[in-house]
Amino acid sequence: MRIKHWQGYGTVDAKKITGDGTTLHIRVSGNHEWGIRRDDLYDLFNWLVKRFDKTETDFQDWRKRLWDYSIEEGWNANEDFVHYYFNYDRR
Repeated sequence: MRIKHWQGYGTVDAKKITGDGTTLHIRVSGNHEWGIRRDDLYDLFNWLVKRFDKTETDFQDWRKRLWDYSIEEGWNANEDFVHYYFNYDRR
């Protein structure tokens, strides 16, 4: 799906690869002058987690339950891509 870039303008493609209530894997691809990698958890929650896991609405609650996250990035076919992996405890 096309989503607005975290910077507030432009769009990128994002796709939920897996998500079962305790893990969430999202692939973001595209090109943007600010890049598509974001390390700030607050921005990642508001940009991606709330969009792809509708049960998560409160950052502070989610942050307390988050026990691991990782980011893998790469480039192919003139396009950047980033995989975001989140692991958190179920409510």
